[in-house]
Amino acid sequence: MRRKVIQQAYYLVVFCLFLSPVTAAPPPTFDVKSASTQRDGTVYFLNAVFDINFPHYIIESFEQGFDVPVLMEVEVFRDRNYWVDEKVVYIKQQYGLQYHPVLDSISIFNVNRGSRQYFSSLDEAVNQLSVVLGYPMLDRNNLLPGEEYYARLRLGIDELEIPIPLKSSALWENDWDLVSDWYEWMVTH
Repeated sequence: MRRKVIQQAYYLVVFCLFLSPVTAAPPPTFDVKSASTQRDGTVYFLNAVFDINFPHYIIESFEQGFDVPVLMEVEVFRDRNYWVDEKVVYIKQQYGLQYHPVLDSISIFNVNRGSRQYFSSLDEAVNQLSVVLGYPMLDRNNLLPGEEYYARLRLGIDELEIPIPLKSSALWENDWDLVSDWYEWMVTH
């Protein structure tokens, strides 16, 4: 009798799971939609488009006054058939997304340049971060003739720059390890 009750309960659970609505996985927080290089003279420039969807806890933290550190990483490798590929270039571009309650504005602080751009909404600032045009990436003199090169790019939260209260606070969700997958493409020269 007991076995029959357990078996019926099992079938009921399986049936309920079968009928429950299937929810789609949330979209990636950071995704590289496209990336390419364009040469002008001896300099290669990066053009890229990102899809950025901050989770609710990052937006809540931002609205509470915490900066959101964003990191773009670019690497260029020389393809070597019988050895580990040689890294020719590594670029670490840091941004700080900041809320200014007194000014009721949002800014993006370009850490590498020391410059700041202001926006009237978070959506405008995120749209600005989502497109990179004409970013100087590589000098042609770093490339050897006859060799093949590829680049890769990713965007995400800069874990090393997360504000200390968010790293350890039990009041906040701590999944700040958010970064896109690497996006690769060939660099033609």
